[in-house]
Amino acid sequence: MKKIYYRSINSWYFTIFVLLIFKNNYMKKIIFFLSFLFISSMAFSQLGFGFKGAFTMSNLTTDVSDYTEAAKAGYQLGAFVRIGDKLHLQPEVYFAMRGGDLSADLTDPLDPLNTVELKQGMTLNTIDIPVLVGYKIFDPPTLNVRLQAGPVLSMVMNKKFDVTLDGVEVPEETTKNLEDEFKDANWGLQFGAGVDFLFLTVDVRYELGLNDIYEKSDATNVDYGSLKNNMFVVSVGWKIL
Repeated sequence: MKKIYYRSINSWYFTIFVLLIFKNNYMKKIIFFLSFLFISSMAFSQLGFGFKGAFTMSNLTTDVSDYTEAAKAGYQLGAFVRIGDKLHLQPEVYFAMRGGDLSADLTDPLDPLNTVELKQGMTLNTIDIPVLVGYKIFDPPTLNVRLQAGPVLSMVMNKKFDVTLDGVEVPEETTKNLEDEFKDANWGLQFGAGVDFLFLTVDVRYELGLNDIYEKSDATNVDYGSLKNNMFVVSVGWKIL
């Protein structure tokens, strides 16, 4: 990998400019991230950059035993920066589609002697910012194998809910209150392994949700309990530097 010193500062200026278009509620967290990355970049002698896309399978997990969980397919598109060599820091930013499906048999509020089948699909469009620390455990000239782990901030840009009761779709107006009950920012922990071959990079990761993405209000009668979003990721990237 080429040694590049002078591009480090310019790359972080560009990153700050792009992130300023997102929600002001998250600016303190983002600025903290970027400050940490800027300082870290000065301590390393090598800088790499690339683009990546990923296939994901995400699911919702709850501590309420009445629900059955099912995974939902999604994707990621974005870019990454790798600072360092054997021991390295890898911040990323990408657009992601994630979510999951839940189903349960609930007591019919109009007829307590019967039950209704509730099915809910949730899709979140997010901007995700992982900051990973990695270490190359196998590092010949054209091929390396690395381990990586670190936190990820997920900022929700859009929420979509598909709810049915006994196969009948619930009107969108009825599910509108759910948007306020699902949080706009969530934290996770990513960990996994990757392989670099020439200019190609392949990663397999698991993302563990760290906080509850849902907080019940009095506006709805459904309680999802402690709800988290976990995700399995397989990505392919192209290193420019």
